[in-house]
This record gives sequence, structure tokens and C-alpha cells, in this order.
Amino acid sequence: MKTSAPIAVLAAIVALAGSGCSIEINDDDAGVSQQFGTDYFGAGGLLNLTDPVEGDAFLAGGQVATASEVNGDLVAAGGEVSIGGSVGDDVYAAGGDVKVDAIIHGNARVGGGDVAVGPATVIAGATTLTGGSVDFEGNSHGLLKISGGTVTMAGQALGDVDVRSEELVIRPETQIGGRLIYRGPAEPVVPEGAVIAGGVEFHESGHGKFMHDEGGPVREAVHWVGSVLWFAGVFLVGALFLVLFPGLSARAAETIRRDPWQSVGLGFAILACVPIVAVVLLVTIVGIPLALLLVPLYLLLMFLGWIVAALFIGQRGLAMVRGTAPASTGWRLLALLLALLALSLVRHVPFIGGIVVFVTLIAGIGALVSQGWARRDSATAATGRPL
Repeated sequence: MKTSAPIAVLAAIVALAGSGCSIEINDDDAGVSQQFGTDYFGAGGLLNLTDPVEGDAFLAGGQVATASEVNGDLVAAGGEVSIGGSVGDDVYAAGGDVKVDAIIHGNARVGGGDVAVGPATVIAGATTLTGGSVDFEGNSHGLLKISGGTVTMAGQALGDVDVRSEELVIRPETQIGGRLIYRGPAEPVVPEGAVIAGGVEFHESGHGKFMHDEGGPVREAVHWVGSVLWFAGVFLVGALFLVLFPGLSARAAETIRRDPWQSVGLGFAILACVPIVAVVLLVTIVGIPLALLLVPLYLLLMFLGWIVAALFIGQRGLAMVRGTAPASTGWRLLALLLALLALSLVRHVPFIGGIVVFVTLIAGIGALVSQGWARRDSATAATGRPL
């Protein structure tokens, strides 16, 4: 019974991956959704909320968009998030690219790589915006706080505006009813036409310099110690996996060599689909126990996938050094250590390093699941009944 639960979860993952994650609870092939009472939950690759929601709305996906009325809170997260329509209470949004063009009757808390608040936006409460690039053209009634690398102010704020950034650009159409409090490397330039009723309060703050220069030695020391402890932990877990499951670890690593593209494809499908499956299980209520099992199993799978990928690299290295001679456990542990070191170094290579590490990780995940599935099929064939 103890082995049946993980196998059942993995079986569900593989089945969902094979079907392209086309799970459907309510209405749409691009995502899944469920309504409980007045609250709405949605998850998927592409979510577009066009129907009104009487309560709160919780959305997560690759691309998330709203263009309707949400009477309660709106919580949205995704690669691209676009918020339109109106929200009766607070908005919490996070993503790589976040755009807001909505009427918000409560507070707004928005964070992302690029954050843009459009001119149609009206925020009745307090507003907090955080991002690498923040562009504000809306209308805020409460305190407006902005933190980012580059901040562009072109909207209207009835209250105070508090900005922390490396660069602040104030457009001529800017209107601020209170004070502009700015913390940055240089005093902002206020162009002709801009209105700042409470004046400008400037505090010089070399944010980037402090983070990179003044705190450099301490930051480097902490980073170095953390990296060493992380590496030691990964190697320890990998060594235990290799010693306790020598056959499984060797077969999983061999799977990458034998079927590299299959391993990569399966690993990518699992990496993308499992979070969606977990959300689906959570919103169905009856699936919560399985979701609680799935989440830690998913994290463990990612961790072991990395180790399997390192074992594959180590095996290839041993084959080059020792040929076809059988390798002892000591040799395999040494190969694992060197492979983990190699992957750690490759990770720091600009651009290409991230791609190599990502492909390596998903190949390890795919190979491990493939071996688990193969063992299940073998056991089924041997006993004549599923596990």
C-alpha cells in the first residue's frame, strides 16, 4: 500500500502529460476552473475571465487576463497578467509582465518584472507597485508606493507618492496632490507642466551601490557558505540514492543515454503539468489529500531528477576513463561528485548555462519517471494485476 500511492500519483501525472494536460472541470480546453459558492478558481496555460464573479477570484497560469467584474478580491499570478474590468475589493497580482487597466475599489498590490498601470485605472485605496520597470499612468486615491529599477510617473495621485528606484522619470502630465518622497541616487527632474502640490522630499540613496559594493563582502560570504551547504546536501542525498537504490539510479541514468529526447519531453510535460494538476485537486476539495501528497512528491521528483542527470554525466565520464570495466560504488560516488561540480560551473555560463541546466533537469525527471512507470508495468505483467 505504501508503494501504491506514489505509483498512482506518478501514473496520474504521466497520463495527464500524455494527454497534454487537457484536464477540464468546467468549460475551457485552455485551462481548468471551478466555482465554490461565489468564489472562482482557475488555472491553466491561458485563462481569460470574462464572466462576472460575485465573490473572490483566484487565477494562476501562463497568460492570465480579466475583463469582467469581480465583486471581491482578485488574486492573479502568471507569466503575463492583464487586469481589466472592475474589482470590488483588493487586487494582488504578480507575474513576469503585469498590466492593469481596471477600476479597483480597494487596495492594489502588484509585483512583476515589468509593471504597467494604464490611464483607465482608478484605485480607491492604497497602492504598492514593485518591479524591474514600473510605469504608472493611472489614478490613485490613497498612498502610492513604488519600488523598481526604472520608474516612470505620468498619472494622478491624490495622496503622497513614495518612490524608491535607480531612476525616476516624471512626465509633464503628472499630478500629485500630496508630497513626492523619492529615495534614489539623484534628485528627480520635475518638468514644466507637472504638478506636485506637497513638493519634493529627496533622500539620496545609492540602492544599487549599497547592494553590490558596501554589502559586497558580507553578501559574498553568505552566498558562498550557502552554496557550499547546498552542494553538500545535494551530494549527500545523491550518494544515499545511489547506495540505497543502485539498480534504479543506474537504469534511470542509462535511460537518458538511450532515449534522450523522450526523457526531455516527458520531463518537460511533468514539470509543466503537475502544478496545474495540484491546483485542480485543491479546488475540487475531495482531491485535497492527493494534492498534499502530490506537492512534496513533485519537489522530491525535481530534486532526484537533478541527481539522476548528474549520475548520467558521471556514468559517461566513467565510461570514457574506465571503458567497459565495472565501476565500484566508490568510483560512482566520485563520478557523481565531479558531475555535480561540473553542473554547478556550467550554471554560471551566461545564457547557454541556464539552458543546459534546464534541459539536464527535465531529462533527469523524465528518465526517473520513465523507470518508475516501467517497473510498474513489469510488476503488473508478473502478477497479472495492477499494483
